[in-house]
Amino acid sequence: MDLFSALSPFVFCSLASGSNGNCYYVGNGDEGILIDAGIGLRSIRKRLKEIGVALKQVKAVFITHDHIDHIRGLSALVNSMNLPVYATKETWEGISNNRATSDISPEKHFPITEEKTLLLIGFQITPFSVSHDASGAVGFHVLNSHHSLCLATDLGHIGERAGHYLKKASMLVLESNYDEEMLTNGRYPVYLQNRIRGDKGHLGNNQTADFLAENYHPGMKHILLCHLSEHNNTANLVLSTLRNRLTEQNVNLHPDTSIRTLPRMARTELIHIGGL
Repeated sequence: MDLFSALSPFVFCSLASGSNGNCYYVGNGDEGILIDAGIGLRSIRKRLKEIGVALKQVKAVFITHDHIDHIRGLSALVNSMNLPVYATKETWEGISNNRATSDISPEKHFPITEEKTLLLIGFQITPFSVSHDASGAVGFHVLNSHHSLCLATDLGHIGERAGHYLKKASMLVLESNYDEEMLTNGRYPVYLQNRIRGDKGHLGNNQTADFLAENYHPGMKHILLCHLSEHNNTANLVLSTLRNRLTEQNVNLHPDTSIRTLPRMARTELIHIGGL
């Protein structure tokens, strides 16, 4: 396949998104990568098959950070399929020191560095630093010749570099983890609430809505809001908060722009970002 073929497909599927597990597929029609492997191998295989993708089409796994909901299924996946793992040095150290993933051979690790782009299966993939309480945590910007996807999940605030990539993406996969009122009045102890709303915690609905209202442009064709909290958020609250903020800022969405939340424990359909 021509590396920058203007006709190459560009597809995305969320296999799971939330504290019970995170896993996302990005493909070119023939091959693909996974970003995170926080659900079991059987679920990954089944959900990919349901969208017409065989597990053997997956050529690599990219890891955002080493929290268990992002790596729970990594060992079984990598060891059964002999896949390379692309992760920062700090994230790999966390993977190696976790009992659930310590059996992955160091030879499977391919180090990545923030802001250093690599080329794989027709994509330019650039990791960028995010603010989260995990060492070496990153998001990913995935680009082909004509469209791009930016995934930023598990971050306490949108820093300059994350914002840079999010603003220019055709598809944004962006965290909207908690509703402030639900978090404050919910079951979590104060120390955990403070961790979640801290600069190295998670993005709340208000933060995400503010960013999108300030930076939306018609080139943003898909806005997918991810990693919703089971106890401190609902899809309706995410969407109503965003709609209200867009209205307050007099932001009119282009008719081709779609906004949705990603299900926590189920897959989406295969979404075409661009191309055929």
